[in-house]
Amino acid sequence: MQSKFLLSAFVILFTLQPAGLLVFAQEGTDSSEINVLNDKISEKKQSIDLISDRIEEYKKKIEQKQAQKASLSVELDLLDNRIAKTKLEIEETEASIDLVNTEISLLNKQLTSLEQTLQKDRQLLVAVLQKIQVKDQDLPLRLFFGSNSLSQLFDEVQSLETINQDLKQTLEKTKQSKEAVQNKKEVEQTKKNQMQEMSLALAHEKGKLEDEVQSQEILITETQNSENQFRLLLQQTKEEEQFITQQISALQKEIEGKLSASDQVGDSSLMSWPFDPPKGLSVYFHDPTYPYRHLFEHSGIDLPAPKGTGIGAAAPGYVAWAKKGRLYGNYVMIIHSNGLSTLYAHLSRIDVKADEFVARGQIIGAVGSTGLSTGPHLHFEVRKDGIPTDPLAYLQ
Repeated sequence: MQSKFLLSAFVILFTLQPAGLLVFAQEGTDSSEINVLNDKISEKKQSIDLISDRIEEYKKKIEQKQAQKASLSVELDLLDNRIAKTKLEIEETEASIDLVNTEISLLNKQLTSLEQTLQKDRQLLVAVLQKIQVKDQDLPLRLFFGSNSLSQLFDEVQSLETINQDLKQTLEKTKQSKEAVQNKKEVEQTKKNQMQEMSLALAHEKGKLEDEVQSQEILITETQNSENQFRLLLQQTKEEEQFITQQISALQKEIEGKLSASDQVGDSSLMSWPFDPPKGLSVYFHDPTYPYRHLFEHSGIDLPAPKGTGIGAAAPGYVAWAKKGRLYGNYVMIIHSNGLSTLYAHLSRIDVKADEFVARGQIIGAVGSTGLSTGPHLHFEVRKDGIPTDPLAYLQ
């Protein structure tokens, strides 16, 4: 009788796999599919490791190129290496997404097996409880009316003790199965969250690759593939930057005097977004991924948007100038109070003129891709006493 009610032997083996998953193997369960998935996971991880090694090699090449003096050939080689590195990063992310998909498949199979085990444990628990109830009701009657022999009575009592022990074991194993199912569900959700994050990263990397390829094409076009033209480009961009810094210093005090006499100014230290960027930010302040960083730091943030998107003034102020430059293309500089100024670059059109007062949110121009630009976007700068600073520290 005891053998009818004892819990079927099953073993849960907790082994930490290279994929970082807990693998549950059950006696009497066909684990061939799980083994195949584990082998696939191992292979995919090895492939990702190889890609990572190649990415590190390109990082070293990029560092070596950045240590060299700026020239057209160096810059083109640098962009070549950056493009190759980004392609590998895309390949690595796609492989990681494939790996997580395989891990989720493994989790689903393990979860199905565990839920089946849990259901069997519950059924067995009911059977043990029913048997105990029968014994508890029957044994007092045997004691009262007697039994065929004393040894038979002892056997009945021994059977009851065994069943109670079975109940304890079954309860414990049912608890373990339930916890294992819950743990698997939590791991599965974590993996799904990772998938979402990696999908966003993949989209960003593809956008970065497109920018790097366009940056290389623009550099070749702007310099006509000539070292002399490249040196001229560098000189012109430096002169443009120096002009901006000098002019801001000269105009800041004069324009702030006008602003202090106006009752329309308000607090310029809190700035509004020029527009709500539909795709978020593509490049950040002093972004290490900026394609031309070897030549100059990225002194603002880039807000990609369709050509013609209206651009609002970030705060009240006076237009210092509206002009065209080699680096910034069509751009507008606005001076505000508290030593602050803002710059709006690569515009397709300019709707304001120098010495004009603009209110917060007033349209000053439209998004374009003039100057050294890889596509339609607004390059937006905030300067404190003429020095570029992170715009995100001022934007509401």
